[in-house]
Amino acid sequence: MKKLLVIVFLCIACIKGHAQDDKLTRLMNEREQLVMEYQYYNQQNSNFWGKKSKKDLLHIIETLKKIINTDSELIAAVKEATIKQMAASTVESQREGKIVLEDQRIIDSRISGLQSQVKTLQSQLKKREREIADLNEQIKESYNLRYGKDKVITILAVVAFVLLLYAVFLQVRLNKAATVTRKKKKA
Repeated sequence: MKKLLVIVFLCIACIKGHAQDDKLTRLMNEREQLVMEYQYYNQQNSNFWGKKSKKDLLHIIETLKKIINTDSELIAAVKEATIKQMAASTVESQREGKIVLEDQRIIDSRISGLQSQVKTLQSQLKKREREIADLNEQIKESYNLRYGKDKVITILAVVAFVLLLYAVFLQVRLNKAATVTRKKKKA
């Protein structure tokens, strides 16, 4: 009896922690009424010698049977509520698991999309680096070509200047030679 009461009170504590439905509340109220009825009949001492009469004992037995039946119904209701709660939590955990899987798929697809974008951008960057290297090479070649032309122009300018000097030198020499021959003719 004491074990049964402990179980019932534990069930009551579990039930109070959760939302109580009407069935559990009704059963608990009914049980309280039966316990009070039991206590009433248990205190009756209507026998001739001041003890419990047969009628009192039959009422006590009948009340205890009703308490046991109510406790059985309570246990079944608690089991049912527990099963419902476990089912709800299972459904919730499965739903959360599905949501997690969907989120993981979405994240994986986003990551793969970003990785493909990174690869595309890296290939574009390599192309641009090659183009820049080619343009730098063209700049160097044009610089070398221009520098080569400048060298040729400088050399030609120096040669032209030397030829001009040589022509001036020859003209001066010719003028001297002509003055010397004129002096010799006059002499």
